[in-house]
Amino acid sequence: MKNVLRILLVCLIVLMSGAQAGEIVKTGINVGPLPSVAYNSDTGFQYGLLANIFFYGDGSIYPEYFHNVYVEWNQTTKGAGLAQLQYDSEHLIPGIRVTADLSNIVQQTWGFYGFNGAQSTYNAAWLDEAETSYKNRLYYAMQRNYFRFLVNFQGNITGDNFRWLAGLGIMNFNIGSVTQTRAWSDEFTDTTTLYDDFVNWGAIEANEADGGLVTTLKAGVVYDTRDFEACPMSGLWEEFVITAAPGFVGNESGWLQVAAIHRHYLTLIPDNLSIAYRLGYQGVVAGKMPFYMQGMMTNSRNAVDGLGGSKTVRGIMRARLVGDGYAYGNLEARWKIVRFTLANQNFYFGINPFVDAGMVVQPYAYDQDNVPAGYLSGNAETVHIGYGMGIKLAMNENMILSVDYGFAASANDGSTGLYIGLGYLY
Repeated sequence: MKNVLRILLVCLIVLMSGAQAGEIVKTGINVGPLPSVAYNSDTGFQYGLLANIFFYGDGSIYPEYFHNVYVEWNQTTKGAGLAQLQYDSEHLIPGIRVTADLSNIVQQTWGFYGFNGAQSTYNAAWLDEAETSYKNRLYYAMQRNYFRFLVNFQGNITGDNFRWLAGLGIMNFNIGSVTQTRAWSDEFTDTTTLYDDFVNWGAIEANEADGGLVTTLKAGVVYDTRDFEACPMSGLWEEFVITAAPGFVGNESGWLQVAAIHRHYLTLIPDNLSIAYRLGYQGVVAGKMPFYMQGMMTNSRNAVDGLGGSKTVRGIMRARLVGDGYAYGNLEARWKIVRFTLANQNFYFGINPFVDAGMVVQPYAYDQDNVPAGYLSGNAETVHIGYGMGIKLAMNENMILSVDYGFAASANDGSTGLYIGLGYLY
C-alpha cells in the first residue's frame, strides 16, 4: 500500500508539470475511469475497474450535473468481490431527486469482534502464529455476502432546502463461517472462528446464523443548504430518517430504527480551505434487528457498513463496533492546495487531516450465558477514536480520488487503515 501512495504522488507531479491555468466549463458526457487495484494478505490481490460518468448537458449548470452514474467491478484472488451500479439525478423526474444502488457484495472475511464495542475483548495474539495462544489468522472474520437494491426519492417541502424523503431497500444476506468458504475451507478445517463459537454458544440465534431476506421502508426529512455537494465550503446538511422492516413483508423479525445526522461546513479561506464536521446518532426504537444488520449505517441516500473503517471511524477496524445504537462524529480540515488544468480537464490537489470517533450507546441484547469470561472484557463501553491524514485529487470538481490513512488511538481497536476510493467522507 505504501507503493500505491508513492505512485499517486508521482502521478500528481507529472500532472502538475503539464498544467495550465484557467477553468473550463464542461459539457456533454465526461467519463473518469480508474483501475480498482489493492492488496490484502487475507483477501488477496484486488483487480477491477471503476468509472464515474457525468452528463453535463450544455454546461449551463456546471459544476453541477444532470445525471451521474457510478460503476465498479472488482474481484480478488481469494474470492471476494463487488459489482455495483449507482445512479443520482435531480432531472430524471422533474422536482424529484432519485438515487439508486444495485450491488452484489462478496465479503468472505468480514470482521466480527463480538458485540457492544469495548465490552467485547479483542486479542491480537489469537491472530499471531508466533504466539502460544494462536487460534487462526481469520479468527475475527466471517462470511457476509449480500445482494442489495436501494432506491430513494427526495422532493421539496418548502423551497429547495427542506425536503421529504422516501425509499425502499431489499437486501438478501448469506452469512456463514470462513471455514465453509471455497477459499479458506482447506486451511481452517480443524479450527473455529469467533462467529462459529458465538453460534455454538447460542450468542447468535440459530434462525439468524445463516442470514436472510430483509425488506425495508424509509421515510424522513432533509434540510440541505450546502453550496456545492461534492465538496461544500459552507452550509448545513441535516437528516432525520426512519427505517422500518415490517414483519408482514417476509422479514424474520420486525424492527423500527431512527437516524439523525448533522453536518456543518465552514469556510476559512474562500475556495481553498474549509472545516467540515459530522455528528450522528442511530438506534433501534422498537422490535429486534437481526445481528447481521447491526453494522449497517443508514442515511438519506444509501447504506454503508460500519461502525469503524473507511466510512465512519477511519483507523479502527472495520465493523469493530456492533450494537443496536451508535453515536459518532467526524472533524476534518479540507485544504485545496493547488488548482490547474490539463488535457482539457480541471484539477485540484488537496489534503484533509481528520479526527473520527464513535461508540455503542444502545447495546445489543444477546444470550451471554455460555460465553467464556475471556471473551467479555467486563469494561464499560467508551469512545473509540481514529485520526489521520488524507489526500485528494479532483477532476472537474465532482470526481475526487481520495486516499485516507488513519490510526487507531487504542490497540483494542486495531492499528492503522488505508482507504482508497472516491469522494469526501461526508
